[in-house]
Amino acid sequence: MYALLLILSLTVGGLQGPPEFQYEVLRSRSVQKDEPGHLRIDTSGIQYRSTKGTTSLTLPFIDVREMDVADPSVIRIETYEMLKRKLSGHRIYIFHLRLPRSAEDNDRLAQFLSERVRRPLLTSRSVASKPEFEVPVYHRHTLNGCNGTLQITPDGIRFLSTRADHSRTWMYSEIQTFGASDPFSFRVTTLAETFTFDLKDRLPQEAYDLVWQRVYDVAPRYNTAVKP
Repeated sequence: MYALLLILSLTVGGLQGPPEFQYEVLRSRSVQKDEPGHLRIDTSGIQYRSTKGTTSLTLPFIDVREMDVADPSVIRIETYEMLKRKLSGHRIYIFHLRLPRSAEDNDRLAQFLSERVRRPLLTSRSVASKPEFEVPVYHRHTLNGCNGTLQITPDGIRFLSTRADHSRTWMYSEIQTFGASDPFSFRVTTLAETFTFDLKDRLPQEAYDLVWQRVYDVAPRYNTAVKP
């Protein structure tokens, strides 16, 4: 009986191939109507094929300049290829998922990509640890903005926005700089973007100290407390 169970266990384990993610999508096109197709992401890279078979795309991870999977219903891929009609524009592929990714699938995809995409990856993964500090905030956009919650956790900084496409999770290793010009502001900068927040309540000095130590790996050298 033990031998039989062992054989079954090995057989099931052997059937589990490398991870892959498959989605039915609509590919955005600037001039023509959006194109339905199938998107697959696995260890070999990213593959897309239209439903009619007229469009086929294969992208190895090394050719991805930036990838955005922060919105569970969208996957955005920017390549190194320059467009002739835009002097400084890179080719961008945008895929709208027919069914949004679940939180579990979103985390699995984010973890999978973070191990393979060399360049900036924009994500909104969940974190296992509970927030040590959190505060309601307003995220400033170029035009307008959105409300949400800023969380300081042992793993990174997380912004939960009222707009799914603006939620973010930054691991401390991904953060280049962070700052606060006053007790009611907070800024996070990575290779890909800068988020500036208006805090609706104060973050304790301890929160700033923790972030400083985790981002720069040195003792904090500034204080956001209001001087008397």
